[in-house]
Amino acid sequence: MTSIPAPLRMATLLGACLAPLLLTSPGRAMSLNEACTTFAAKLSSAQASGDTAKAQKIYTEGNKRIASRFNGASCPEVKAP
Repeated sequence: MTSIPAPLRMATLLGACLAPLLLTSPGRAMSLNEACTTFAAKLSSAQASGDTAKAQKIYTEGNKRIASRFNGASCPEVKAP
């Protein structure tokens, strides 16, 4: 059994780590409706788990993200926990 030289091992490892990043296309933009649906699903999951602190954090951060990414918009159908 022959050993692989360290530089070749490093190059192989680096290539394996970078390949998925280089081969995937950038994600498409999400619409406000899709963002609100995702936000509502995450909040619902946190509420179903019974973790009220997590649900409150998701609600607060989700509202901030929606507003910042969609020019001050909100998701009126998503109610505070």
